[in-house]
Amino acid sequence: MIKLDRPVIVEGKYDKIKLSSVISSQIIVLNGFAVFKEKEKVALIKKLSQKTKLIVLTDPDGAGLVIRNYIKNIFFHYTFYTNNFNYIIVDYFV
Repeated sequence: MIKLDRPVIVEGKYDKIKLSSVISSQIIVLNGFAVFKEKEKVALIKKLSQKTKLIVLTDPDGAGLVIRNYIKNIFFHYTFYTNNFNYIIVDYFV
């Protein structure tokens, strides 16, 4: 089991189930495009991002791209580190 010091945000519940077998960390499920309507979840992610770095894991498909771009737009005051594995570490700065 890999222990992470930051929350991990994933697209769906099956991503969480799979990831839970590998890592020990808080895992937040976006529920796909439902995140566009879930203001409480967006507020939670913003609050968490002010306390710690986040890892966002999405699928490498069109839906994943749309969700990643939405998350990027939420965090316009943040720095993003990306790579070919479709994840973003969100680092808050003032």
